[in-house]
Amino acid sequence: MMNKYSIKFTLIWTILNITIVCSLFGQNMSGEQNYNKYCLSCHGQDGKGDGELSYLLYPKPRDLTSGLFKIRSTPAGNPPTDNDLIASIKNGMPGTAMPSFHFLNPHELQDIVSYVKVLANINNINAVQIQVPDEISRTDELLKLGKSIYTDIGCNKCHGETGKGDGPSSKVLVDSRGYPIIPKDFTSGVYLGGGQPQNLYLRFVGGMDGTPMPAYGNLSELLGKPKKDENKLAWSLVHYVKSLETEISVKTIRSPEDGKISALPVSWFTKSDKLLNASSDLWNKTNSYSIPISRLWQSDNVNYQMVDVQAVYNSKYIAIKLEWKDITSEESLYRVQNFQDGAAIQFSIDGTKGFHGMGSEEHPTDIWFWKAEWQFRSNEKTNSDIELAYANRVSDSDVDSYPALMNDIAYLSGRDAGNINSEAGKSSPVENVTAVGPQTVTPLPHSSQKVMGSGVWDGQKWKVVFVRKLKSDSKRKVKIKKGESIPIAFAIWDGSENDRNGQKMVSTWYELELKN
Repeated sequence: MMNKYSIKFTLIWTILNITIVCSLFGQNMSGEQNYNKYCLSCHGQDGKGDGELSYLLYPKPRDLTSGLFKIRSTPAGNPPTDNDLIASIKNGMPGTAMPSFHFLNPHELQDIVSYVKVLANINNINAVQIQVPDEISRTDELLKLGKSIYTDIGCNKCHGETGKGDGPSSKVLVDSRGYPIIPKDFTSGVYLGGGQPQNLYLRFVGGMDGTPMPAYGNLSELLGKPKKDENKLAWSLVHYVKSLETEISVKTIRSPEDGKISALPVSWFTKSDKLLNASSDLWNKTNSYSIPISRLWQSDNVNYQMVDVQAVYNSKYIAIKLEWKDITSEESLYRVQNFQDGAAIQFSIDGTKGFHGMGSEEHPTDIWFWKAEWQFRSNEKTNSDIELAYANRVSDSDVDSYPALMNDIAYLSGRDAGNINSEAGKSSPVENVTAVGPQTVTPLPHSSQKVMGSGVWDGQKWKVVFVRKLKSDSKRKVKIKKGESIPIAFAIWDGSENDRNGQKMVSTWYELELKN
């Protein structure tokens, strides 16, 4: 028979166990919910890399169930640490479709990691990390040694003699699932897992599981050198690869602090035409932020770059300027082989940071599109560039003469169907649309098209300005209010890279706030 003390102890123990179970269940639920919210569209319900958007992406999303992860601080063949996985989610994979989820708090990140480990069936409790030795300072001698190692172990066969990722084997490489994979372009200064020398040391020594990149933790053995020279050999290779960087590494990048982009006030008397002028001196008096964007599919050229963002406002308007490098101007569409340059700004209508790929039914988005061909039509006061290329063409489109049956919208051309992008004399280079997920873009009615825009190409860069009245006239448009933060994201299309539709470069979510 139990006395009152044993009963009390049993009761306490039972409550404690229930509390622990509930706590763990809550964590699992949180991890699964956040995974479904941010990861499922690409990585799939079961983590196999077969999400509904995976067909668009190249390289393909990781099959988490394989247990193979590129970015680790552990030796080849070992699972990553929790911190490794957190860093991958938080920082993203620059140059791939994996975005940065910097806006998630530490608890959300850890919950997702816990759920990913379940999907991957890995146990990393006793994970042993690679010990990165003190960096050996860069010298001409080390660079010379590193260059010889780069050739001797065959880095040049994949990454090329100058590090451009164009070696003789670069076109035939595949990942562990058999999908094509492109070697890293070292000249860009952009690396998976970070570009600090310590990061590169880990990539070289630990390799990148699931890719053709092997582990070189035994350089002394491979090169027939004394074991005591192992660290010297590794740091020589690191320094040589870093020496191949040519562009991004020397550019001063101002990232938004805490992911926030501040719009600064301008004079109440500033009119929309001045705001639309990308060369106006008002843009020299406000903050500029460098936002990383990654291509959702791989090109042989640029897969990662920066778009510079500025924002100003007054009591009537909000203006946002985008500026990015593009050495060609693609604004012609009169051949099927042509694709155009473009840009877009995406806002979360309800203020939540859901899936950054055009939101979802629960979290719709307000999107402002600018396209170079629309800009051309606006500048030239023409219906399209086709009229310039084929000045003597004859159109047989006369909707009034169609039989009644043929007036069904399914049989009509874009112009006759009322598509605002096909209308004669389209005056605006921008379009305001809404979306509730990928492939759900819906233009707002003509009467609701209130976003203004203007783009200028200077031979090296596009400079595009979007302007809209602060006050919104529709529930389908974002509300922009002083003192409130609004989730904002960006997309760029490069026509010379055959970008179109979902094939583009995108950012993850940031926050726009109107500052005093």
